[in-house]
Amino acid sequence: MKKTKILATYGPAIQRVSHLKRLIAAGVNAFRINCSHGVRTDFVAAARAIGEARKSARYPVGILFDISGPKLRLARFEGEVRVRQGDRITVTAGNTDTKAGILGVNHPAIIKSVKKGERLFIDDGQVLFDITKTGPEQIEVRAQNAGILTSAKGINLPDTAIGIPTITAKDRRDIRTAVEVDADYIALSFVRSGDDVIEARRLIRKYGGRQAVIAKLEKREAIDVLEEVMILSDGVMVARGDLGVELPPAELPRLQKRIVRLANRHRKPVIVATQMLESMRFSPRATRAEISDVASAVFESVDAVMLSAETATGKYPLETVRTMNDVITATEEACRHQHLAVEQHLMKSPIPYAIAEAVSGSDRFCESDAIFAFTTSGYTAGLISNRFPSQPIIALTPDRKVMNQLTLCRSVYSVQADPPSSFNAVLDTINAICRKHRLVRKGGRVIITGGVPFGTTTWTNFMLIHEVG
Repeated sequence: MKKTKILATYGPAIQRVSHLKRLIAAGVNAFRINCSHGVRTDFVAAARAIGEARKSARYPVGILFDISGPKLRLARFEGEVRVRQGDRITVTAGNTDTKAGILGVNHPAIIKSVKKGERLFIDDGQVLFDITKTGPEQIEVRAQNAGILTSAKGINLPDTAIGIPTITAKDRRDIRTAVEVDADYIALSFVRSGDDVIEARRLIRKYGGRQAVIAKLEKREAIDVLEEVMILSDGVMVARGDLGVELPPAELPRLQKRIVRLANRHRKPVIVATQMLESMRFSPRATRAEISDVASAVFESVDAVMLSAETATGKYPLETVRTMNDVITATEEACRHQHLAVEQHLMKSPIPYAIAEAVSGSDRFCESDAIFAFTTSGYTAGLISNRFPSQPIIALTPDRKVMNQLTLCRSVYSVQADPPSSFNAVLDTINAICRKHRLVRKGGRVIITGGVPFGTTTWTNFMLIHEVG
């Protein structure tokens, strides 16, 4: 049972239920539905296909809706525009005329927000421009390098405070769809402050949902208030695509380490995303650099690593998942996680933390095969996960939503179980689950944790070492 989870992106390459089942068997723990591509009917169909595929899975498989946010793009046009270094182009909120060197954009706020001397990047920074002239209806930009521009390519403004709400009208509709199909996570794109996370939670509650909110870190503004965003979200994603355009690429490795350390300190799940096995979109084998990239994320103690186009549209989605799973498994055998100080201000009660410390450190004195955590909200399992025990953590909860929302937590695998009524019932439940799921053989030693009095919502307050019968 690998500890680091795999989040795969749904798309045309894996849209059949049979394809999804193969990927789950190969090691996928959750699927991402990218709301930047498609409409509501596409997202509903994707959720239904994933829901059907995960019925036969041994452990829960999560569904994450990745809300597209205010993606800035060129307008749509026919053909391509070849740009030479030094070329001057007019950018407008009006109509495109490629022959006249005029390119339209999808949002007038781009024109209204930029200032002379700022930079404008197109196509993930493939073509770079300086802004040389501004005006109410159009701006002029000068190319820093040669390149080719095609229809609807993305725009980044790394120096500009853009006047667009983070959550657009389309995002509100997509959040509502995520709630209606009972998705487990909502990933919020282009987060700029903690207020964006608060607004997403308000919308989720308004639509009657209880999805966990993952803040995607891809804007400079979010990095400037990183701790605020971290505290208010349920988890974070290091979205290295746009982040690598917003910031100098050379800063990305150091920033990734900083984000992961901070997420672990705040006990928040952290996902590393973008181009982890990019070459496997077209090749059945990964490059050595990509293998090292995945392994580095595992060594850093991330909760999950994500595959994007590799599974959504790639030629070898199954081979990609198997490769990532193999790298995770091989790397985890050599992992030695450092002891992390935990932020005291986030501690709901010191007693569960004390139990988590005792549970995760028990293998130094008493070997055990697994940790079983009775949990109502998932808090206990997540707390133990963040202490990096060597054993797998089996979360026992009656709540199916909680089970699915633990799919991206490191080392945690969930099993549905009713709350016990006594310590004898605890032992009977553990013995039965070990037999049914073939987790631990008879005579094997496990650690059990939960809260008493039984039948209440009290904090975790006991730890028990048990030999499976």
